[in-house]
Amino acid sequence: MKVTNIDIRDLNWDDRTRCFRGSVSMTMIPGHDGRPRNVNFICQAHRAPDCPSSLITYDFVTHALEQARAMPGFRRGEEQISVDITSAVGRLPLSPRAASA
Repeated sequence: MKVTNIDIRDLNWDDRTRCFRGSVSMTMIPGHDGRPRNVNFICQAHRAPDCPSSLITYDFVTHALEQARAMPGFRRGEEQISVDITSAVGRLPLSPRAASA
């Protein structure tokens, strides 16, 4: 399964848990039928409020991929996930509390 697009939305700093929270949407194309599928994940990044946005992006994508690999088809080894992070990730929504990288 190839990840062709990654979109990060609703990025917010959570004072209660002291981490960034948001949703990650991935467009995945399976090898056997080629129809794109959109998969959504709720993710978090345990970083300081003023950390660079590139680190938050990395943490969100990593957390989403960990969740994807726990899904049944991947967990059983029936499918593998490939992603070209440089072309799949769009711009991270700016957070007033996160500095640009």
